[in-house]
Amino acid sequence: MKNPNPLHHFVDNEKFIKRLMLMPAVLVLIGIMIPFLIGVATSLTDKKLYSGNFNFIFLSNYINNFKDPIFLTSLGNTLSYVIMAILMQLPLAILAALLLDIPSRFKGFMRSVLVFPLLIPPIVSSLMWKTMMQPNSGVLNYLLSKVGIAPFPWLTSVDTALFSLVVIDTWVYLPFITIILLSGLQSLPQDILESAQVDGANPIRIFFAIKLRWLKSSILLVLLFRVCDSLKAFELIYSTTRGGPLNASRTLNIMAYEEAFRWSSIGKAMSILFTLWILAYIASTFLMRKWNKSGIE
Repeated sequence: MKNPNPLHHFVDNEKFIKRLMLMPAVLVLIGIMIPFLIGVATSLTDKKLYSGNFNFIFLSNYINNFKDPIFLTSLGNTLSYVIMAILMQLPLAILAALLLDIPSRFKGFMRSVLVFPLLIPPIVSSLMWKTMMQPNSGVLNYLLSKVGIAPFPWLTSVDTALFSLVVIDTWVYLPFITIILLSGLQSLPQDILESAQVDGANPIRIFFAIKLRWLKSSILLVLLFRVCDSLKAFELIYSTTRGGPLNASRTLNIMAYEEAFRWSSIGKAMSILFTLWILAYIASTFLMRKWNKSGIE
């Protein structure tokens, strides 16, 4: 009887160990996909929260959604919220990162102050800002009155509610964006900056020709996080305006929540959320491809 080859036995053990190490990832994938597929199937039904009976109506929920003016308003508000958040937060974060990158004796203190909003739960921050933005008793309008500016309606006006929510969102998430961009700036080799300074480049030219190009991958990463976060924003909006006034700040998440727990229409709610998922998937796939290419460049 021949003895088994020890090398063959080792290779078999190695393959078994590799497969065993993959099991947690497979279990996580299964744990994610099962609820996701159940949600997609539910979006094709007329299922109600209080009833176990339902019928498959296939794409009727999606077709009816795009005929619903409230859905179209919510979709527009969602996209507007994302665009406004990016346009407000990205330039401010770049400016803050540049200032924090300048050597200073107060740099450590300023960085500590910067991360303070990250220590507060978003819903607490939202309620705090809601109090500050009260039209009659809020501290923001009080401060504006001291410099001769008329009271601002903030969250109570159709024209300003969405903008005010973006202001709150900026205060909550600006530190996170700034930290990512600051880490990107600090990874820039100093010899490149020194060479540019020796060649006589001014700070503005150094920023656009060197620093901004170096930050390309960090900016794309920030966009990836913030676009997805803004698309699924819920607690900040619901705790301040609940989609009002007059649907001015109603997003797809708020609409889906109300369809599910106010009107008990789980099927329609899931169709709204799956539409939101498609938007997030398209945006994240596009940004991930750009980010991968920026790493190669």
